[in-house]
Amino acid sequence: MDISPVSCLVLIEMDDEVASQIIHLAGDMCSVERFRDIEDAEKWLSTYPSIDLLIVGNNTSEAIVPRLRNLLADQSTPVLIAAQQIRPTLVKAALRTGATDILDINGDNYSLQFKIRYYLDLKTRILALPVTKRPSDHQPLKLPVWKRAIDIAVSLVILILLSPILLLVSLLIKLDSKGPILYKSKRAGTNFRIFNMYKFRTMSTKADQQLHDLASQNIYSKPSLTPLSDSLLDDYRSAFLCDSCRQRGVSCQQPLIDQHQLVCEKLFLRENEDAAKFMKFRNDPRITRLGTILRNSSIDELPQLFNILLGDMSLVGNRPLPLYEAEKLTSDEFAKRFAGPAGLTGLWQIKKRAKGQGPMSDWERTQLDIEYANTFSFKTDMFIIWKTLFSLWQKENV
Repeated sequence: MDISPVSCLVLIEMDDEVASQIIHLAGDMCSVERFRDIEDAEKWLSTYPSIDLLIVGNNTSEAIVPRLRNLLADQSTPVLIAAQQIRPTLVKAALRTGATDILDINGDNYSLQFKIRYYLDLKTRILALPVTKRPSDHQPLKLPVWKRAIDIAVSLVILILLSPILLLVSLLIKLDSKGPILYKSKRAGTNFRIFNMYKFRTMSTKADQQLHDLASQNIYSKPSLTPLSDSLLDDYRSAFLCDSCRQRGVSCQQPLIDQHQLVCEKLFLRENEDAAKFMKFRNDPRITRLGTILRNSSIDELPQLFNILLGDMSLVGNRPLPLYEAEKLTSDEFAKRFAGPAGLTGLWQIKKRAKGQGPMSDWERTQLDIEYANTFSFKTDMFIIWKTLFSLWQKENV
């Protein structure tokens, strides 16, 4: 697509050789206003704030980019930092200041011109997009009075009646293995509200740190059509660029931090596109001897009655998810599951749970959650509670 000659590029660069190179490459595509001094550029931008691209030399301070961006008529205007050598410190500084990209001056002219053309054309392409109607604001779920009353009454009665069993189990856990009696896990419940969910500890300490090593044993996992080798992923992560970014000569516009490393958003999405949304393992090696009994009998879930009493969750609802699972369900298709009550038991447990009752995909499980969120009622809750009584003992070690 040809760039209109009225497109305007503002260049702030003290180095005459670098400035001449950029003006030579961009001159046929737009008008260029070059400044050596920051103050002169600020005065000019105060008068003419509507520009298409701003390029700043890397010899300016970090505070300059936010100052200049505030002067622009459109805050989404791309801001590039021109540099002769790209170091990790420069990349981090660019991210901190809100710069859009880094222009590698030592790159070949074709790549430089391609990048300048891409960003000059960016505003035109954004304005050409159809205006979509903003969806109405989502109203957070407020638990019905009847449901909250049942939660308080039932959880309180069960806690009082089963208090001797709770004390006995606590003692057995302490004798069985080292570690705390209760396992505390950050969970996302109703309306994505995060809270501490409690269970009797059934695994060895630091079990969460072994999740990555057990990924291949996940009962929800599905084979990837085009898997990336571990060595290739490590190479890509080290440069936080995917193959698409490298071929286009464009740095990632939305770098992410994953496992304490900068990664390309496209690479992150590719890794997670076919990844399972939930994590559950058969014959989990992390489970203690006593833990197998507690999990199969569902006794490990009893401390969640305190969560119900406190209002973190309900007796019946969609299971609150660990944060590493909840972050995979933020699309419009799946996020509806969080519009329903979070609960101790639900449709997933009584209809088609992967406990010896046949395989179940994460999509099927999510659809059951969405079904409950859309249709829960007093009658539905009573039916689920009744069915749950007959499915407390699990048929498989999952």
